[in-house]
Amino acid sequence: MMGQSSRLLLLLAFLLPADLSGGESCYEPNDPEPYVYFSHKTAYQLILNSKFKPVPYCRPTFVWMFIRPGTSYPNTNESMEIRQLHLFKNRVIKNHEERRNGHLCSNVLDSLKRWEFEVNPTSEDDISPQGRMDMQLLARRMKDKMSEVLAKEINPNTFKIYANEDRKVMNSAEEFARTMFGNDFRSKVPIEKIENNSSFIGLESCPKWTDAVHNSEASLFRKSPEYLDMVSQMSKRLGFLENITDNIIHAMYESCRYNKALVIESYPAWCGLFTRQELQLLEYYEDLDYYYKYGYGSEINTKVGCPIAKELMGYLNDAAKNDTDGPSAVFRFGSSAGLLTTLLALGVAKDTIPLTHSNYPAQYRRQWRMSRVDPFSSNFAVVFYKCDQGDEENKVMFYLNEGVYDYPGCNVGLCSWKFFENKFKDYLGPNGCNEEVCHDKSRASGVRCAVFVAALIPIVLAYLHV
Repeated sequence: MMGQSSRLLLLLAFLLPADLSGGESCYEPNDPEPYVYFSHKTAYQLILNSKFKPVPYCRPTFVWMFIRPGTSYPNTNESMEIRQLHLFKNRVIKNHEERRNGHLCSNVLDSLKRWEFEVNPTSEDDISPQGRMDMQLLARRMKDKMSEVLAKEINPNTFKIYANEDRKVMNSAEEFARTMFGNDFRSKVPIEKIENNSSFIGLESCPKWTDAVHNSEASLFRKSPEYLDMVSQMSKRLGFLENITDNIIHAMYESCRYNKALVIESYPAWCGLFTRQELQLLEYYEDLDYYYKYGYGSEINTKVGCPIAKELMGYLNDAAKNDTDGPSAVFRFGSSAGLLTTLLALGVAKDTIPLTHSNYPAQYRRQWRMSRVDPFSSNFAVVFYKCDQGDEENKVMFYLNEGVYDYPGCNVGLCSWKFFENKFKDYLGPNGCNEEVCHDKSRASGVRCAVFVAALIPIVLAYLHV
């Protein structure tokens, strides 16, 4: 005879079906630890592994950093892309509750029903509250770990801060400076503004970059069997008889990673619709896209990073010569493009095998992984040391996102200055950077000529008409 508890369980099973898909098993994430690596839109606090540490018998005398803005809101185009999901969400709900075609478990569907995402137009492409906290915490850690360098008298000669005109970049620099130097930082260490056409802010100032970059590898990856299978599986999961568009897939992914970065403790609804393997696939797609836009996939990218690498080498060379007139610390704030092209110019995060659309499985342990290299608030620091013992007085240490970067040819990240100086000695010469990389004089002359001819055409036509 069936016990009372058994009858109760049977009744609950009848009244509360496990899914809305007509009897088939439903989908819900089953990872004990959700996947949180979203390429260049990964939350910094999720990858941070701060390992600044003292170097025995050495004292830091100079630090240089390039810092990307803290977590920011979507820009206008991204907000419009995400906004379309409000209508798409209703179609998914209808597929489950009316058409009974969907395969999401009830709790996953309920989470999707509650999802809302709206950014005030005045906040678009600006630093968020989480981003401000990112900058504050980064500045505090730097003050603690580089106290010997930063303890010097605060003035514009001792410390330098540079930032381009972009709003989120400038706001990040101000938040960092306020924590580092106090509320009156503007009178102590004013932020020096870099014009948007400067070679020190990366590819945005390079007219030839858009001509040189043909990102066919990322486009080809969207046609790969792995990617097409992901689109097919996602479409079925959401209850569609035909494949949803790639634009919708991308909007879902954008909402997922922005929601997670803006509220780190959250588990975003759209993230829960992807499997772990699908999120890894989309991460690779984003990395592949950046590999050719800003990475080693295009030769011009390394050349664009030259001016900042040349500046860095100049500061390090002064530190090696005990130049007391130079600054003790330099902080540069700029975009992903500026940071990544600087890393390229120094040979950081370089894979022996290029990333392509066809070698995704082989790139699981790639160096060019934006979740680790270029998340929100990413930073690259170079610290110069004077040492009392060992084979050489001058040493250099590299830190990527506050973790020691094991530079090839160095001892667990600690490099001989002679080694580094010899490797990049061209940057110290008068012709260290080719100024024609971005601004081709012959091309500019051709453009001016074309404009002149175009201006003459109406005059000539008017003359012929007369």
